[in-house]
Amino acid sequence: MKLITRKNFLSIVCISFTFMVTGKLIFERLIGHTDRYYTENILLCLGFCIMIPAVLSVHYYLQRFPLLPVLIVQYLAVAAVTLGIVAAVDSATGTDTNAYRDMIVSVTIPYVAGAVLYYAAFFRQVKKANAVLAELSAELS
Repeated sequence: MKLITRKNFLSIVCISFTFMVTGKLIFERLIGHTDRYYTENILLCLGFCIMIPAVLSVHYYLQRFPLLPVLIVQYLAVAAVTLGIVAAVDSATGTDTNAYRDMIVSVTIPYVAGAVLYYAAFFRQVKKANAVLAELSAELS
């Protein structure tokens, strides 16, 4: 996964959405589940696929802070938005008693997967940049 920028944000959202929906459909097919709220769930997946890369892309501005607090704050932001959406839906139509827990689980799995991929790519690029700098430094010495 590349670092998330304005130029590649849409492509990352599209790729994430494709993987998420494909995984959802394969999982549901394997367990024999039929989804009464198919359209709503697909739109919710799209919302996650927009929100999670948007939150991860803020890392560029938070590089001066340690990684663990940044990850925690980013996750809390995603969880807060998710809980806000569930609260709004609950006040408008009513939800299941486990809706908050289920939505936190539903957003945690793609967030963790996205964060692992994003930060692995980030640190790989940093390692490559450091190797190039070391090579240039050795040539100049």
